[in-house]
Amino acid sequence: MRTFTLIYLLLLSSICFGQSFVPVLSVDGMTASKEVYVIKNDGTKIEGKISSATLVNDILKSVNIKSKDGVKYKFKAVDIKILAVKPTDVFQFEQSMTAGSIQELIGREFDQVVDQEYVYYEQAILPGKKNKFALMQLLNPGFDHVVKVYKDPNANETGSLSISGVKVTGGIDKSYLVCDTGSNRAVLLQKKKYKKEAQSVIFSKCPDIFNKYYGEDNFNWRDFAEHVYVYDQLCSEQD
Repeated sequence: MRTFTLIYLLLLSSICFGQSFVPVLSVDGMTASKEVYVIKNDGTKIEGKISSATLVNDILKSVNIKSKDGVKYKFKAVDIKILAVKPTDVFQFEQSMTAGSIQELIGREFDQVVDQEYVYYEQAILPGKKNKFALMQLLNPGFDHVVKVYKDPNANETGSLSISGVKVTGGIDKSYLVCDTGSNRAVLLQKKKYKKEAQSVIFSKCPDIFNKYYGEDNFNWRDFAEHVYVYDQLCSEQD
């Protein structure tokens, strides 16, 4: 088992986790990519390029893909398990700027912790009683073994600080969509309810271990990404 000393050092560090989720890839960025692949529900993998994508209320509902051999496919969200998009160099540069507040994570550089080669969209069921499927961007690839965090298309952001047009701090979403790895039904997690609900709704797999490191007094929304990372390190071995 990983030593708790490493986790303790993480919590004592001055790292700002507010920017540690990967940034959101726009539709333009998605269609600009020259390399994508789709894994269907039956495990079939199709490689190619996205020719177009359909969004409804900022939710990705379907994509059209032209495969490497020229075959055209149209997929609805319900047909796709994973959509992986290799971003352009421009996006990768922007991502490194976003991650600039995290120089090290337990002795490792940010890009050694987070899978940055592809931007991943996964099939999930939106919150609510009806089974409404959507493709949602995974924001914590690489530390998503216990909890998956997705962009909430309706989220507002906290204030941010920009220098010469580059956002360097803040801009943290006030809500995310979250799934336990054992389910694909998303739960809406909101800033205003975080202290009250997070430990019972999200961080519930190994509460005796996880709660040793966090209490209600310091369980703050700005540290959500940190909580997800620590939870992943502690609880992924409980399966």
